[in-house]
Amino acid sequence: MNAIQGIGAQRPKRLRATAGSKYGLKVSPQRKLHIVQGDHDLDRKDLEKSARKRSPTSSWIVPKRAAVGDDVVIYVPSYGFFATANINSEPKPRSDWKNRYGASLADVRLISPPISLGTIRQKILKLTWATYPRSITTAAPRIAARIRSLIQHRRRTGLPELDDKSLNEANLAELRKAALLGSRSKVQGRTRSAVTRIRSRAIRLYVLRRANGRCEGCGLPGPFRTIDSHIYLEPHHTHRLADGGPDHPSRVIALCPNCHRRAHYSEDARVFNRSLIKRLMSLEKR
Repeated sequence: MNAIQGIGAQRPKRLRATAGSKYGLKVSPQRKLHIVQGDHDLDRKDLEKSARKRSPTSSWIVPKRAAVGDDVVIYVPSYGFFATANINSEPKPRSDWKNRYGASLADVRLISPPISLGTIRQKILKLTWATYPRSITTAAPRIAARIRSLIQHRRRTGLPELDDKSLNEANLAELRKAALLGSRSKVQGRTRSAVTRIRSRAIRLYVLRRANGRCEGCGLPGPFRTIDSHIYLEPHHTHRLADGGPDHPSRVIALCPNCHRRAHYSEDARVFNRSLIKRLMSLEKR
């Protein structure tokens, strides 16, 4: 069992040798858990590449007292807890950032879907870092255990928390996962109804979040803001549910009121709707 597979699980008493220990570096006898942060899309891509190729990452800012073999949870803004890793080298002063230390990370493993900040705040109430996540931190042992458990649960189920509050604060990947939920006929009626409701709401939230305030038909910003300060757009099913069209995120597009009416009532409604279907294919590939 490597360090990442062991996050949230019971570890052996003796730490397995890491790449750092091969070079005579000091390895922590008891692994701590550090939260580090990526600042932009390049960091996300670096993590995805490292996880895919199973290679160490470049230098990340870590606590000064981090030790080789310590566990790391990587937070990426707008995604949440995005990946786990291990400290792979002793922290060294960063030449490009005063009073900061850097170390490479190994055994990067993505969390899918990432755990949104809303879920982190909801499930780990005493994690003060989550109130304003702008720096690195080392979690206290009890908090570290909660973080490991949360990550283990997400990896085991692959599902976000399925309630209204969690959906409101979910990231795009969590919304898409909830939107793709099925409702099996063998499930009891009440449970099936609840899953259907959550899934329908997740599809709507996902589509609006994917659009990011711009009509996916004409590309213009929504015409106004709602009472809760969201840019107004309307979900449109490119295949009508009444005609047996699938209630699926790849078949629902966010439109401004003008484009939505055009898709239903204009003389070129069929042609326009076909163009929306092609547009959706491009959007979902991204």
